[in-house]
Amino acid sequence: MTEPTLRVLLIEDDEDDYLITRDLLSEANPAYTGLIWKDNLDDGLEALREGLIDIALVDLRLGPDSGLDLIQQAQEEGISIPFILLTGQGDPELDARAVELGAADYLVKGRLDGHTLLRSIRYALDRATANENLISSEAQYRLLFENNPTPMCLLKPETGVISALNGAARSLYRIRQEQEPVLQLQDLQKPDCTPPEREGVILHPGATLEMHQTRDGQPLIVEMVSESITINGDDLALLTLNDKTAEIDNNRQLKLLKRCIESSSNGIVITDARAGDMPLVYVNPTFERITGYSASEALGKNLRFLQGSEFDLSNEQSLSQIHRALNKGSEVSVVLRNYRKDGSPFWNELYLSPIRNGRNEITHYVGIQNDISEKKSIENQLAYNSSHDVLTQLPNRALLEDRLSQACQFARRYQHFVGVLFIDLDGFKLTNDSLGHQTGDQILIEVAQRLRKLVRSGDTVARVSGDEFVMALPALAKAKDVQLIVEGASRALSAPYIVNDESIYLTASIGITATDGNIANPAELIQQADLAMYQAKQLGRNTWQWFSEEMNTQANYRVKIRNQLQDAIDNGTLVIHYQPLIDSRTGQARSVEALVRWEHPEQGLVPPGNFIPLAEETGQIIALGRWVLRQACRDMVRLHAAGFTHCTVAVNVSPIQIRTDSFLETVKEALKASGLPPQSLELEVVESAVLYDTDQVIRILNNLRDLGVRIAIDDFGTGFSSLSYMKLMPANKIKIDRSFIKDVIQNRSDAAITQGVLSMAHHLGLEVVAEGVETDAHASFLKRHHCDLLQGYVFSRPLPYDQLVDYMNHHGFRRGEPSPADSSGHKTLLLLDDEANIIKALSRTLRRDGYRILSTTSVREAFSILAENEVQVIVSDQRMPEMSGTEFFSQVKAIHPNTVRIVLSGYTDLKSVTDAINEGAIYKFLTKPWDEEQLREQIRQAFQYHSAMQQ
Repeated sequence: MTEPTLRVLLIEDDEDDYLITRDLLSEANPAYTGLIWKDNLDDGLEALREGLIDIALVDLRLGPDSGLDLIQQAQEEGISIPFILLTGQGDPELDARAVELGAADYLVKGRLDGHTLLRSIRYALDRATANENLISSEAQYRLLFENNPTPMCLLKPETGVISALNGAARSLYRIRQEQEPVLQLQDLQKPDCTPPEREGVILHPGATLEMHQTRDGQPLIVEMVSESITINGDDLALLTLNDKTAEIDNNRQLKLLKRCIESSSNGIVITDARAGDMPLVYVNPTFERITGYSASEALGKNLRFLQGSEFDLSNEQSLSQIHRALNKGSEVSVVLRNYRKDGSPFWNELYLSPIRNGRNEITHYVGIQNDISEKKSIENQLAYNSSHDVLTQLPNRALLEDRLSQACQFARRYQHFVGVLFIDLDGFKLTNDSLGHQTGDQILIEVAQRLRKLVRSGDTVARVSGDEFVMALPALAKAKDVQLIVEGASRALSAPYIVNDESIYLTASIGITATDGNIANPAELIQQADLAMYQAKQLGRNTWQWFSEEMNTQANYRVKIRNQLQDAIDNGTLVIHYQPLIDSRTGQARSVEALVRWEHPEQGLVPPGNFIPLAEETGQIIALGRWVLRQACRDMVRLHAAGFTHCTVAVNVSPIQIRTDSFLETVKEALKASGLPPQSLELEVVESAVLYDTDQVIRILNNLRDLGVRIAIDDFGTGFSSLSYMKLMPANKIKIDRSFIKDVIQNRSDAAITQGVLSMAHHLGLEVVAEGVETDAHASFLKRHHCDLLQGYVFSRPLPYDQLVDYMNHHGFRRGEPSPADSSGHKTLLLLDDEANIIKALSRTLRRDGYRILSTTSVREAFSILAENEVQVIVSDQRMPEMSGTEFFSQVKAIHPNTVRIVLSGYTDLKSVTDAINEGAIYKFLTKPWDEEQLREQIRQAFQYHSAMQQ
């Protein structure tokens, strides 16, 4: 038995109706249908779920259940077979309800025949098949629309409402379908925007380019193509939305890059790495300008055509680097000597870099060219200038040291000598400053030319700085052979220099050294010759000196001391000692001078004379002087607190300090920080401080004077003394240098200078300090000639602060204390004879007259006695071993002109006595042996004569 072609499920609770239906189907076509009967809802649903049914006939009434409920539940479970609802009587509302639920037909049982039932079944099946095909077709088209990678939307043209957006469009516009309201096309468009430029983008026919934006505001450039379409009778527009943002941005970037390449100042080339010999496929205009070759002439050639027809050795290393880089597929940067189309060479700085495709294969090389010919020229010039002096074109120190190293190697190999001359022009700075730097430069050029003419081809003449030149003389048979060159150089450099029709004369100081080449550092030869030159300068200039090891030792010592001094300044190991200045009228200390001392770790206490000049040479005097000034001010405030409020402190100031712009502020800061009144500070300045920058120094000194600070001229009478300077300098005090005080009691010149300075200073209203007062005789002499202040070891050595306080407690003047009274003298007679028994005899004879008698057998001691005492009459022997009496009195007359001088002698040198009388050096000449009464009378008359002279 064959299977029926149509399987019909009848869900009917009445068996009679089942039988009737079976018979109707058998009657119509028994071979076509096969009927399955279920008498309740649950069994009917179960049969439907098995899926072996083509169509279901469902009774409206299934016992307590409804056939409509069964149809509804089946559809909810996804059972899509057609249903025909059977009922016992017709009902229009029931008919509509059945259709609404999806029933294919509605039949009344009593009105059916077999053919009607079968036709209704066939119609239901055909309509179900058609609906299924339609649904399938719609699903396919919807799937194509939704999953199309091209953004698309359906638009209602009359309203602009978007009825559908596919997934690509939602992704493009960043739209979440479930969160978005109904959209219109204008919601996707960027408002108030002009249409964007196409930037070379090819559009579909009929397409437009619009500015759109995502839902979060990001701009989009969209190519929009619109096509009309009808769906379910609705006329819609299908919009294809192609995002051109990236493409247009890329085109803009490419256009920009092209413009950059075209306008680049560097030549840019591209070669095809996959073609044989890597031909050029692109050159920019700058390449054409640099090389002179047009693009048409260069394209298709290998870049090596710029290297010319002949191999250039200067390119050998660079070409090797290029070949290695090409083999490795790496980038490389080289410098090549290339040739332009006209044959002129140029230096090409070439950078090559590979370009790879997506498979990491090298397809092209890009090359960047830079014409560095001018840079090379500058480098060559700089290289020359780095080894030569620009003004004279002579080798400089760097090249000189290199050649000295080579010369020493040569000397060791061939047993020769190397000579080095260090030449410094005498007086060049003065000439340069007075006549101008242009004249100075012409002189230096002439010096260079003269020195060149003196040397051999293998010798070197170098300029090391300013007016300093060095001659290196290799391959000398003997060290002394250098002497000939020295003499020639001295003669050549002393010849007149004609500049602007004016003859200028200069000399040179020359230092000499020589070596057999066995020297660890050949550059030390320059230093050795420099030390020798410095020695020649000290010997008076215009001469030469050979280097000695002693010079080197001294130089090393100076360097060591300089470094140690800096450590002392930085670490505070300097100290100040104070030397009192004594008021000659009261004998009390009225002022102190601050003298810096250095507590050296090895040498102990170092006096200033051993390091102050070095500090001035190195510039360390600025920091050193600042420290001394601050410390002296602080110590003086402490001394004032101890009761000596009248005491002032004198601080020595270097000319270098005064010339600094900050010196005035330095003094103000020291006074402010310590609290010392300006009137208690005195700055000692040497006369030479105003030799240079006179106006500036005088201005600073006046500012200090206006501040209340006192100014003293130190070391007056030495160096560059000038009365005009003393007139200009706003000084309160002058200090007579110790060199005049040392022999003031026995040297008529020193005495005359000292007395003259005292008189001049007092007439100018200046106080006078005598330095270097070493004995009581010095002090008495200076006091008698009204010197205001005395300073020296006879009173006190420089003392540390604590010892100074003790000294002041015994010798200082506190405000309110009485000053010691001056004592008056007697008639004083000085006897001088180298024989002691003569002095004794004279003393016995003259003592009865009540004189205060002083005596000595030494001329030197006689000067001291005269300095310490108010002597009215002097009796001296004529013949003494140190000097004659008349010579002695000639000195005394100049130093003590108010004394009455008598010569007593047994030997008469008529001429010397006559000359002495005529010059006024002696008052009378008495002979030995003497008459006592006559001698006593002569002495009485001498005292009377002295008294008459004082009236």
